[in-house]
Amino acid sequence: MTKIALAIAGSEASGGAGAQTDLKTFHQLGVFGCTSLTCIVSFDPHNDWGHRFVPVDPQVIHDQIEATVAVHGRIDAVKIGMLGTPTTIGVVAEALERYDFPKVILDPVLICKGQEPGAALDTDNALREKILPHADVVTPNLFETQTLAGVDEITSVNALKDAAKKIGDQGVPVVIAKAGTLLGTGTALDVYYDGHDCEVLEVPAVGQERVSGAGCTLAAAITAEIAKGANALDAARTAKQVVVSAIENRMHGNAPFDCVYQGHYQA
Repeated sequence: MTKIALAIAGSEASGGAGAQTDLKTFHQLGVFGCTSLTCIVSFDPHNDWGHRFVPVDPQVIHDQIEATVAVHGRIDAVKIGMLGTPTTIGVVAEALERYDFPKVILDPVLICKGQEPGAALDTDNALREKILPHADVVTPNLFETQTLAGVDEITSVNALKDAAKKIGDQGVPVVIAKAGTLLGTGTALDVYYDGHDCEVLEVPAVGQERVSGAGCTLAAAITAEIAKGANALDAARTAKQVVVSAIENRMHGNAPFDCVYQGHYQA
């Protein structure tokens, strides 16, 4: 039976991140993907490629989730990406409580370029209070790991391990803290922590440049693999290989960054 994954995430018009990337990743891994769009994001080529951010009406978000559950009858795993406002977080939290999805993977996008710092703080607090308690797996990047762990700076692998444990101590069963190439190890490095085991996951780095959608791809691949029945550690290992392929085969364009492409991945 084909497994079903739901992405509750923002639309990113270029196709290089957000719900578009989630759907492509699900498909590449043999999982049927559906979406509830939380916001519309587009890069602004006239303003240093910053994000133009438009929230989706909360009732529309509710209706999309309701429709996916009604149509399919079951959802095997949910990936939560960009939420963007406390109001959106509230309606998504209500859906998580109502439908009690079997697995929830949270990619905690705390801020996107162009948001006011005050609004970002409100969103951070709401996400921590209302969404984090529902997450089976959380996949923060380095900035998000620092924020969720309440630490000022992470500059070493040991510090990343400690921060992952601090997030796990907040009740999250599995933390996959993403450092990528930012710790200078010469690899793309993440830390996996499940309350007992703490493991460093490394793959060869593919350049040092920013590639849009890499974090979305990792979380979506973890979601797809968990939907198929993998445990979180095996899902993370597979997801890192998916990201390597997506970066190696990235899309080049006119922006000062490239976009991931998942279509060449072979298990």
